[in-house]
Amino acid sequence: MIFEEKIITNSSIRQKNLMRPAKVAYENPDTGVTINKKGAYYLIKDTADVTVKYLAHLCYASYDNPITSLKGLFTQSEIIDFVGRSKEQEHTKQLLENILTDAGSINQVSYDTPVVDNSTDAVDLSVTDEEDVYGDYESEPEADIQITTVKEVLSINDASGIIQKLIEIFQATD
Repeated sequence: MIFEEKIITNSSIRQKNLMRPAKVAYENPDTGVTINKKGAYYLIKDTADVTVKYLAHLCYASYDNPITSLKGLFTQSEIIDFVGRSKEQEHTKQLLENILTDAGSINQVSYDTPVVDNSTDAVDLSVTDEEDVYGDYESEPEADIQITTVKEVLSINDASGIIQKLIEIFQATD
């Protein structure tokens, strides 16, 4: 069983049973129906193709907490195969990116917009003997910068790093 099939078979949505009929409909769109229009043939064929490619995405999204729910279900060889196919199949790459995003592994560090107070409130011009009245002449007001950090950042092109991360988060066996 491949990686995506485990996501599908372990989900609880009714649509998880679409894979077999979708494969049949893709190969033979007229199975069980009479095709009266060319457009109907291709509608069935192309809809089946989308189902075959994206059913795993739908099932993955149906989990309340997919990382936790899928923990322990995959083997290391299934993960290696999945990551390898993601280099050549766009739909597989998209599923991989969704998983890594949920795991917090491909988010970037982001900085909120700095907030600088440029208000023109009245300046206190009173002086005490110990005060350095010239000390702040050239300094700019400090900006209040909020930094959002991330646990770890992986490049989607780092296959070995991604494989290790998936093995770790899903506690893969082999």
